[in-house]
Amino acid sequence: MLEVIATCLEDVKRIESAGGKRIELISSYTEGGLTPSYAFIKKAVEVVSIPIHVMIRPHAKSFTYTEEEIEMMKEDIIVAQKLGAAGVVLGVLNERNEVDEEKLADLLSVVDGINVTYHRAIDDIKNPVEAMSTLKKFHKVTHVLTSGGQGNIVENIPVLTEMQKVSDGQIQLVAGAGVTKENIKRLLDETGITQAHVGTAVREGKSCFSEIDLNLVQELVEIIK
Repeated sequence: MLEVIATCLEDVKRIESAGGKRIELISSYTEGGLTPSYAFIKKAVEVVSIPIHVMIRPHAKSFTYTEEEIEMMKEDIIVAQKLGAAGVVLGVLNERNEVDEEKLADLLSVVDGINVTYHRAIDDIKNPVEAMSTLKKFHKVTHVLTSGGQGNIVENIPVLTEMQKVSDGQIQLVAGAGVTKENIKRLLDETGITQAHVGTAVREGKSCFSEIDLNLVQELVEIIK
């Protein structure tokens, strides 16, 4: 299953037309992805039928948030739900770079029947395998987007494999950050993960400012059929 990042309405349309199975909707690609606007979420949900997961991230400074920022994120989650998003993408760490369980529980308290992806904040955690066990306590967390920690995603295959084992089917892992048409099959085959996430890998010239290349999306969809 291929998830593709969209930063504008044209991206959204191109991803669906090329056979992408899910969209991660963001703004501010160069900052690692921030919460998209109300109007963008609304229109994106209207123009395609594939699921849209909306990024909930108020700033790019860190993955630690104040109580006020958590309240803002909760409001954004409620908005995304009302507009018809299939899921939200979020993550929160404490000052020790661990899953902030208290603040995560607070964010999840407003989630009502949609998917929740815990994003690559997990890759900033010293032991992402242990973090998977922590996330399993939260039954509203349905997906984890990860490259298996810092460094090269292919070199992290052993960690991704362990994370997949720990998830035990409760949480679906999504391999992302460094996924290419050259390594996607190996990544999924060797880890047992069935979902992949791409951004610049399917854009012309591998630039986040370029258009999505329909052929590249189609190639990846075909490879992981």
